[in-house]
Amino acid sequence: MNLEKVVTNLHNLNRMPINGDARLNLTASLINQYLRYIPKVRSGEVKLTPVQRKEIPELNREFAYATKLLLRDAVPHSKEEAANFVYWAISAMAEQLQDFSDQHRPQPGILWAELNRLYYYAEVRFLTDFHSNKPDNRDIESRYKQALLFQASQPEHLNESERHLVDAYLRKWAFRAQLSQQESRELNAHFFYIDLEAKSGIQTSRQLQTPGNDSSIRVLNPLPIIEQARQHMGQLRRGTAAENIGFSRKADNIDAFMTLKKALLAWKQSTSRRFERAPCATEAKTALGLQMIHQYLKTPRSVLSDLSASETINQSKTGACIKMDQSSLTKPVSVGDVIMHHQNDESKGKLAIVRWLKQVGDSITFGIEFITGNLQPVTVQVNDNVAEALLVSTSDNDSLITHRGYCTSNTPVQLKTTRHGLSLDARAQSLMQRGQHTDQIRLKRQQTA
Repeated sequence: MNLEKVVTNLHNLNRMPINGDARLNLTASLINQYLRYIPKVRSGEVKLTPVQRKEIPELNREFAYATKLLLRDAVPHSKEEAANFVYWAISAMAEQLQDFSDQHRPQPGILWAELNRLYYYAEVRFLTDFHSNKPDNRDIESRYKQALLFQASQPEHLNESERHLVDAYLRKWAFRAQLSQQESRELNAHFFYIDLEAKSGIQTSRQLQTPGNDSSIRVLNPLPIIEQARQHMGQLRRGTAAENIGFSRKADNIDAFMTLKKALLAWKQSTSRRFERAPCATEAKTALGLQMIHQYLKTPRSVLSDLSASETINQSKTGACIKMDQSSLTKPVSVGDVIMHHQNDESKGKLAIVRWLKQVGDSITFGIEFITGNLQPVTVQVNDNVAEALLVSTSDNDSLITHRGYCTSNTPVQLKTTRHGLSLDARAQSLMQRGQHTDQIRLKRQQTA
């Protein structure tokens, strides 16, 4: 668990002028331990301190460098050992790519170019046929498809726990997708494409610039894994434990179901955006966290100066993109959480759900979707637990936005509005939205006093 020491020692070893056999003897065992360790970190099975979490990107970078040095310097004693060298390198580089997604940064094209060339190297030497590479008895093609499908799942639209759930699921089921050479000029809108000579990972049929029948083009058909995921969602709904279909042991069924639902939309290349966004540059204030939103709704003028400074960079009828300096983030914000966005040219703010996050330099950009309906700050009581929440009412239904996990389905809920002092008894129904820190649950009113 002393990651800093491991990183330092590997950093020094990677820069020593030693021959390939010596390098293999010194690093092979360490690489095998690393490849067994990192999936446990991603799934949350191994708990890290904040300091250790900061070491993970450097750890992945040094192991990727170490595996590439073996490819360069070590002479494999068999074709099977050559396949194992390539598998190690692809695995380490794929973990390196995932670090960028965990930081909400775009995955770098130069790293994808290395990964694509390495897969082509293995393909032309028939190394992808080996299905028992150490340490986890997987093949090169499945590990490469895992990296591609993770990128295709649009990780910027997933919160931290969802990204780790998708990674765990793909670790087991990525082999279902079909990867082959594209022989026809005709492209399929349901498939993804990879140009092995380009500095990019997966592309849609609309993004691909090279002719479809170019020798460097590979096609990834996600339909088999989409069908598999649909079946697994049905099993989760019927009560099958998430760990029985490829998730980690502690994975929650609801989290697994919601994650697969998001991944399916991405793999099917579906979008829910109905209105184009118009560019603008409007200064704004943003309330982050349920507690601050609650205070804003009760006394907006008194807390407006305490909100985080932000800028609306484009907007539409149903949503907007906002930009904020990292230093302005007063609370951790993740995909699926709620914020209150108040533009300086408007009389009041709008409640919204964060749909995606991207970090560029020292700023972070949010894609938000506005929540419509009558909004009230309320205090809620479930059993003996009292907390602040938001009641959203429309002509069709009521819903409650609470802290994550605070309220479960079919639970009696008592609400009291802070504005009018009215009490309301209700019962929680289905989960509508889940974020890293908040839930939105549909309510059924029972009586008003």
